[in-house]
Amino acid sequence: MSGESSDPGAGPFAELLGARRAHMGEGICRFELMAESRHLNPHGVVHGGVVYSLVDYAMGGALTSRLSPGERCATLEIKINYLAAAAAGPLAAEATVVDRTTRIGVLEARVTDGAGRLVALATGSFYIQAPRA
Repeated sequence: MSGESSDPGAGPFAELLGARRAHMGEGICRFELMAESRHLNPHGVVHGGVVYSLVDYAMGGALTSRLSPGERCATLEIKINYLAAAAAGPLAAEATVVDRTTRIGVLEARVTDGAGRLVALATGSFYIQAPRA
């Protein structure tokens, strides 16, 4: 998770953030980020929006792994509990699909720091759009 480049398939915001997809499997996805001074809030800890964005990417990747060709997904909502302040250093969000219906995906994610400490816990729901005709 050292200064490796961002995942080009995740889009320009992931590149700006410095997030990269580390793993994607059937219904799971892991995104990682090396938190630097640019990710910190005025109190010297990682900004909550950085953690949230990492969760959103991991959840989107996990659900994408369960989509049929032509389907797309979009975040409806994410509920996140910040459990500990994160300092500069490695962060990882691992997301899992809990349930998937025809049009809704429900996911959960855990964010950990480089020491394996749980930083945040999140649940989310995503809308699944059918393939365009």
